[in-house]
Amino acid sequence: MLATTTRARGALFRNLALTLCLMVAPFAARAEEAAPAGDVEMGSTPAAAEPPAPNSGRISLSVGNDFTTAYFLRGILQERDGFIWQPYGGITFKLADELGYGVIKNFAFSLSTWNSIQSNQTFAQSSPKNWYEADIIAGFSMTLWDYVNTNISYVAFTYPNGAFSTAQELDWTIGFNDAEFLGPFALNPSVLWVFEVDNVSFGDLDREGIYVQPGVKPSVTLFQEADYPVTLALPLSVGLSVSNYYEESGGGLDQTFGFFDAGLVASVPLSFIPSDYGTWSASASFDVLALSATLARANRGDGTFFVGKGGISFAY
Repeated sequence: MLATTTRARGALFRNLALTLCLMVAPFAARAEEAAPAGDVEMGSTPAAAEPPAPNSGRISLSVGNDFTTAYFLRGILQERDGFIWQPYGGITFKLADELGYGVIKNFAFSLSTWNSIQSNQTFAQSSPKNWYEADIIAGFSMTLWDYVNTNISYVAFTYPNGAFSTAQELDWTIGFNDAEFLGPFALNPSVLWVFEVDNVSFGDLDREGIYVQPGVKPSVTLFQEADYPVTLALPLSVGLSVSNYYEESGGGLDQTFGFFDAGLVASVPLSFIPSDYGTWSASASFDVLALSATLARANRGDGTFFVGKGGISFAY
């Protein structure tokens, strides 16, 4: 059982990402088109020009901190006790505004890192014993036809405390912005594909797997005219093994269903911070995980688990 759980470190949150962020290209900034000059009716007073954005260049930054009650990687237990701090950050280079006759927009390259620092010194073999995970992520992102977002990333999962060997994978995220079609009832569907290329997240080390995670994230913004509007989101996702992703060590059967996750996320901009210092926001979330029998065994026999998280993020 312990060996099964320990295989679980390989892949990360890209989805972060995924949900990045987010769903695709969590650190990529989207350009806004400027209105044409001189487009003012006779006799009207021209509108005052808006001040330029604090960061109008092609390089953007993103930094954040999350504090969570438990760390699960795609339903696989990493740590559920003690203090867990998960800082992250990235830099994005916008390479082109448009390509392919306007089909491809906001083509960008990103470098980022994600970390998990835990008071429990989880599976530590060397110092720094509290630094459990440090992930390195590099990827390309783009927008297609204004409403399809996609991101392809290479992810290396390293373990500074020596808990496990480095694992590597390729992630492909596709997100669909359906707000133009459904308005306030938009679901924001997305699909994450994971292809393990060296070492694994779970099970036998020599059986790299393929994973898929479809999901939706409907949301609504309250108090839109206020200084501190509140955005509520209801992310729903399911984790599935396409091939050898949720098999147990020792030749165990590969179980297709891994987990179902239902969450509630509230976020609010920190408007008291001047925009010259970037865009700041705070968030809090609550998730309910329903685990398969395989993942429940790796979670000390608990098939249902609750996770709370809070954090602050910054983008410039």
